[in-house]
Amino acid sequence: MGMGGMIDILFFGSGIYLIYTASMAKKHGTIAANVMLSKDVGEKDIIDKTGFIGYMYKRILLAGVMIIIASGIHLVNDYYIQSKAVTWAGIGIILVAIGIYSAAYMRGQKLYMKKQNKSSGKKR
Repeated sequence: MGMGGMIDILFFGSGIYLIYTASMAKKHGTIAANVMLSKDVGEKDIIDKTGFIGYMYKRILLAGVMIIIASGIHLVNDYYIQSKAVTWAGIGIILVAIGIYSAAYMRGQKLYMKKQNKSSGKKR
């Protein structure tokens, strides 16, 4: 298996992890800090946890599914089809998924988090 195949498998795994974390958040109310929160924000900073999970769930689930589809397309393409057009289509799907995730992440932080003091974390 070449480097491209390994990267595709890593993307596939990350898509599964996104779906898993979204499902656990929806089902049990557990928030995966490394997926749904930035490193300087904790669950205690969420104003409406149920609303936050509801908002993020669909978007993270969609991004995860898109990444799994794109990595599957890439694996099949790498070993059977070998088309540059298919490669670029898969890359496009991944970029759209990252865009969906990033936009949801930033908007979710704005809608459902307490305002953070920007200067509190800086050293003088």
